[in-house]
Amino acid sequence: PDLLFAHVTDRRSLKEPFDVTRPVPSDSLARLEAAAVNGSLVGSSNEAGSIDALRELTHDALRLEVETPRTFKESVDLFRIGKAEIEANPDGIDFSGPMFEAMHLAGLFSREAALDTGSTAYEQGLSAVLENTDTAMGHIWMVSRTNTRVDQINTGRDWLRINLAATAEGLGTQPLSQALQEYPEMKLYYDRIHAMLARDGGTVQMLARLGYGAAIGPSPRWPVNTIVTRGLA
Repeated sequence: PDLLFAHVTDRRSLKEPFDVTRPVPSDSLARLEAAAVNGSLVGSSNEAGSIDALRELTHDALRLEVETPRTFKESVDLFRIGKAEIEANPDGIDFSGPMFEAMHLAGLFSREAALDTGSTAYEQGLSAVLENTDTAMGHIWMVSRTNTRVDQINTGRDWLRINLAATAEGLGTQPLSQALQEYPEMKLYYDRIHAMLARDGGTVQMLARLGYGAAIGPSPRWPVNTIVTRGLA
């Protein structure tokens, strides 16, 4: 079996700040790039200039997504707040644990509060997600020459392998897809990221930050038998 398979149950998207005192080793980046075997063009960097430029771009793109009401609402609609909501639909953006349960019951944290740009919940939420972009200690990206459905699927296959390779290295990963989205308000950052990462043309299919962070548990997920079923012969 593929050696990466050993890390399947430990694979995560680490949505927490990274340790800014721990650089990402260059040899780790090389192994992550080598994990892609399905035709993706993979690049990465741990150089200070690149980190600073991509921190700034991903910060600004994420802020724009949050400050654009219709795109932010798409995320808020996927909030699962508290144990009951998570168990009913274990497929969204989960907020679990005693603190969120108490805030939800007290009316301090809700979808309505998250959408209210003058609320504490909104301000704290924005600050938290921007701290993630601002603590990136390296980045990795994937480019396809064309943008067919096959390209997109192969990117997904290679991203899974890269994520598993990062897990083997003890590295955290988090996709930062905001600047890759194609809607009018994001065009400035879409064009900038392509100018930076796809200078020879093509489509940037994935951009993720890398670093070392706290160990976290798995996110809630639907049981496999609700997704994959065995057909009758």
